[in-house]
Amino acid sequence: MPSKRLSANTSARIMFYLPVVTPWWFEYIVVHLIRVMARAHETHVLIPPLWHNTGLGEGQLHLIQDLDHVQWHLLDGPDHPLLREDASKEADLIEFVEAIAPDFVLCRSADIKTPTCFPGTVRYIMEGAAPPLVTAPNWAIVAPTLFDYGVMPTLTGDQIARLQPLAQSLAPALSVSSVSSRNDWLALQGIADCRTVIGLPLEYEHEENFFSQHHNFPSNAAMIEALCSALPDEAILVVTNHPLNDLYGDNKAVHAAILASGDKAVLVDSSAVAGQATQELAHHCDGMIVGNSKSWAICAVTSTPLLRLSDFATGDWSCTYTALRTFLADVDSGVAKACDMEKARLWFAYHLANTVFDPADPALSAQDILDRMNHPYDPARWDAALARYQSQSLEEVT
Repeated sequence: MPSKRLSANTSARIMFYLPVVTPWWFEYIVVHLIRVMARAHETHVLIPPLWHNTGLGEGQLHLIQDLDHVQWHLLDGPDHPLLREDASKEADLIEFVEAIAPDFVLCRSADIKTPTCFPGTVRYIMEGAAPPLVTAPNWAIVAPTLFDYGVMPTLTGDQIARLQPLAQSLAPALSVSSVSSRNDWLALQGIADCRTVIGLPLEYEHEENFFSQHHNFPSNAAMIEALCSALPDEAILVVTNHPLNDLYGDNKAVHAAILASGDKAVLVDSSAVAGQATQELAHHCDGMIVGNSKSWAICAVTSTPLLRLSDFATGDWSCTYTALRTFLADVDSGVAKACDMEKARLWFAYHLANTVFDPADPALSAQDILDRMNHPYDPARWDAALARYQSQSLEEVT
């Protein structure tokens, strides 16, 4: 369906579809977007009751007391848990949305089948983080799908020239140095220096994370088992845990998979500083494997060969592998491809200028959001976005 271009004084019908919004996401990201859109447009919010820490609960009601001009639709039918995974066969839901007839739909949904049934322009509210670049934790993007990483159009020479000053200024932020030599790091992990090191940062596993349905493996433990069985004898899988798994997760299956691997896998202590263990691993491994983990971006700035096992796209500039056998063969032969730092810096600059934004920015308007939905790529917004990023305070990003 073609996108609808609106003038500043044209009203649209906006719908938020929020089956997997957590209380944190609602408070720090989504309610700001609802408030901004409702100032200018008829706004509907479809949200289920709180279940597995997703949906709307009593703890969020104080956040919406001033939003009585928004049309709230609580999806509290007996089948509401289905909304978290696949509601595309729920005819009543589809008919209800068709009756609303939204022009634009903003989703916090792990289910990508159901929103394709909705009228209007559909976008997903997703995380804007791209480590090791530091941005405020609530910065977000509105994306055509869930986990396309590093995707950008072919830029003209003039557009590259506009981004180059920012790309160069990001060099200190992106030049994440290792705190140890490879030999010292290997010795600390108990790994012989003759081993080929393949890194694996794990994804968040928790009952609230319905996005795990898009993992190419049933679980983190299953991924460890499958990769260990495919590694050559001289290789070792070095695993870092997601920081939220350490805080809230049940890691017994992961520990069991590591133990069952014999000497084919080892779990690195990730409990010190969030992300630091994975950054060290990216520096010292011979190649890294990810699914939909944001750690893919760390490999870009460390020029680490990367294999991504995912159904989603990764930008060509990153030289990411998609086939395990080819990746392992090239790593073993010492010819594995990796992106260069100049291309990585350019993408990070593009991400800041074009894509990521602060939902709580007082200057954010409904038209800004609609423009992002209509035009995922738009150099017209670059200057304001760059000024906003460069003016953020230390308190905003910590």
